[in-house]
Amino acid sequence: MAELTVTTSYESPLTKSATTALRLTFPIWGIIAPFIGFAGLIAIVSALFQHFLEPAMVNWIGVPLAWIALAVTCLLSMRILSNNSLLLDKNGIQFPVLLRPGNRYVPWTAIRKIDVLSGTKTDLAAHKLVFYFERGRPLKLALGNMKPSEIEQVLLAIEMWGATCERDPSLLLLQDSFKSNTEEDGKVSYTAMWEDELRRRFSSTTFMPLAPGQVLRNGSLKVVRQLSLGGLAAVYLCQLDEAKLVVLKEAVLPEDGASEMREKAKELFEREARYLMKLDHRGIVSVLDTFGESGRNYLMLEYVNGQDLRQFVKQNGAQKEDTVLDWSIQAAGILKYLHEQDPPIIHRDLSPDNLVLRDDGTIVVIDFGASNEFLSKATGTFVGKQSFIAPEQFRGKSVVQSDIYAFGCTLFYCLTGKEPEALSTSNPRDLNADVSEEVAELVVSCTQLEARNRYQSAAQLLPVLRRLHASIRSS
Repeated sequence: MAELTVTTSYESPLTKSATTALRLTFPIWGIIAPFIGFAGLIAIVSALFQHFLEPAMVNWIGVPLAWIALAVTCLLSMRILSNNSLLLDKNGIQFPVLLRPGNRYVPWTAIRKIDVLSGTKTDLAAHKLVFYFERGRPLKLALGNMKPSEIEQVLLAIEMWGATCERDPSLLLLQDSFKSNTEEDGKVSYTAMWEDELRRRFSSTTFMPLAPGQVLRNGSLKVVRQLSLGGLAAVYLCQLDEAKLVVLKEAVLPEDGASEMREKAKELFEREARYLMKLDHRGIVSVLDTFGESGRNYLMLEYVNGQDLRQFVKQNGAQKEDTVLDWSIQAAGILKYLHEQDPPIIHRDLSPDNLVLRDDGTIVVIDFGASNEFLSKATGTFVGKQSFIAPEQFRGKSVVQSDIYAFGCTLFYCLTGKEPEALSTSNPRDLNADVSEEVAELVVSCTQLEARNRYQSAAQLLPVLRRLHASIRSS
């Protein structure tokens, strides 16, 4: 199950004032300054070549250069001030550029402690989150510079992914006491729904993850380390028979669940797991075994050595159409194989997190099928990443076109390097003008809000993708 990503704006009063001033004075530094600068520079250079330049005029060459320098400085300042987003994901935090000008991205493992500095005031604007790192000075994040709904997302994300950090009681107190205020006009926004989902996932349970060194499956399986943790599920890297590395996905049913529902979900889990073990496709991670132990249910999966597309794009930026279409043809071929099974297998969580790029450039899909359906039915919560989940899936009805929607959102991310807006139709040309009209139209078609308006199958998508790919390569 892929984890969510939290992206919020973080704008201090100083940053806001500077940005406003730059926007208001744009006609001066964005139009007049470069015009005067370049016109003056051209005039002086022209006079120099035509031998009309008086010796005294050489001293004036600094004037047009100063106008050009003003324009460049303001443009760079605007660019720096626009990097004011705070991003939290399963691996770490990316801080705004003005708070951490050097290495903005800090892994959770490099954060030693998080606490809250509130002083003597009780208003939210006076609170600051303080991050203590393994190296370097602490960083203070003023909560008054974010919207209340964004603050709650950040606190929930810390609860979700910051398990390795020491969390001061002041932080836990703030998390417990913070009240959501995201309802508008009597309707709950998507963010509020997601936050409510996280509250359910993080409610008090008896679930404790497995510790490194713990053995399972009659001693044949040893836990090496935890890969991810959330709610009533965890994923571990394990060693099989003291030799082979495998991935173990663990799911635990809540103790307060109805016994009939629990048994039905368990039966579904075991039946689909056995079915998945029969699949044979190079682009699908192999399910090696399924078993239950100590009231928990496990899938043992093939370990794939590679980098997921989210991390690849995060490190290398938005990708060219040629590359993205190559990936998409492979992913669509995998979806075609899954959807044409009897009954069709719906991934339910297709996203850049769950598409891994092998060293040879091939794509493999991970984390699908039985475990996602099992968790969804057993806990009553949706499975999927917030920006990639189709509207009908969010309402509890997954169809093969739900995977097509997530597929389109994944293309959008790879082409732009940005998260698509949740529950909306995505057009990559809105953020990247280099994307061709044809590819943009394909993404728009895949991400239509109504399932009947999308491409209806991966088989229908494949010839279109191949034609676009061939056209780009030949041009």
